[in-house]
Amino acid sequence: MNFWIFSITLLIVSAAIIGWPLFTGSVKDKITGLFVLLMLPLASLMMYQAIGTPEAINLPPAMAAQQSAQQQSAHSTQQGQMDELVTSLQQRMIENPDDPEGWVILGRSLKTMQRYPEAETALSNANRLMPDNPMIMVELAETMLFTSGQPEVSGEARQLIEAALVINPDQQKGLWIMGMTYAQEGDDTQALSYWQRLLGQLDPSSEPYQSVSEQIRLAQTRSGQPEVTQDAVAEAVAEKPKAVMPPVAAPVTKPAATPPVAAGFGIPATITLGDGVTEPFPPRATLFIFIRPAGGAGMPLAVKRLAPQGFPMSLTLTDADLLQPGGSLQAFDLLDISARISMTGVANVVSGDIQANRVTVNTKNVSAIALNLDQRVP
Repeated sequence: MNFWIFSITLLIVSAAIIGWPLFTGSVKDKITGLFVLLMLPLASLMMYQAIGTPEAINLPPAMAAQQSAQQQSAHSTQQGQMDELVTSLQQRMIENPDDPEGWVILGRSLKTMQRYPEAETALSNANRLMPDNPMIMVELAETMLFTSGQPEVSGEARQLIEAALVINPDQQKGLWIMGMTYAQEGDDTQALSYWQRLLGQLDPSSEPYQSVSEQIRLAQTRSGQPEVTQDAVAEAVAEKPKAVMPPVAAPVTKPAATPPVAAGFGIPATITLGDGVTEPFPPRATLFIFIRPAGGAGMPLAVKRLAPQGFPMSLTLTDADLLQPGGSLQAFDLLDISARISMTGVANVVSGDIQANRVTVNTKNVSAIALNLDQRVP
């Protein structure tokens, strides 16, 4: 009712203002003015009745409530369908527990639903059944991070990501997380090495590219490095990809006078450069130390990745270097240990790399080993 009173009043006032000059004129003008005063409001009301929605006057609250209820109903329906799908998939995995792809799908679905502990269990099963898969390893590590509810990456999750990057140095999510990890630790130089490599793989027009670029800018500001504009980075990526894709460098291990004493089982090692092999190496170069079961081939048990500098280098190889956390090097009686400087920063052997002879270690009677990098890969 208040709406109609307000509307009629407003129309009459408007008509009076329009017709007022006519009321000051001749009799004919006054009659015309009276006609305007009466017909303008009436015509407006008739037009509203014809093309408007009079019944909507009292409906907005109800309509809003109805729309809200409809949205909630749709969300509930979608949630219910998702729950049914996941329940069905869980039952399938009970019946087929050796299906790694099924565990991956289940783990990702549960992670999307923010059921992180269950997602971690599913992805752990996938990682057990399909080891050495970089995608699964990084997905599992990320889920561990969500499960913990802490911003810091745990040691186990970090080992998974580092192992994944040994297998696939360009694994994008792994590069992103490791960059964030080093940034949180205050090591912006290391963070930049991961993010710049990631940036070279992204579409300059994409949102991820913008996000990574912003993190790079912030890290450069914190570390006092010259800021590189996004346009300059994009141009460098297009013309010289390697210029903005440095390798994922590992923390530099400082040489010590004697092999450091490690808690628990450890294999002391000294690494030297052969005659004719001199520093410095190319910026992308990386020193890899591989540990495999004696006589074994394929994926190593453990990998240590270091910056190739500070020779002779002394260090200790421990269970912390295992690609799959939770195991022990002592589970194998004999281990083969080898070392190689990759000039390209990747784990695969490439012509021009420098490697050392393989050394076999008896884990029941460990003694210090020496690895001499003196062989050039043809």
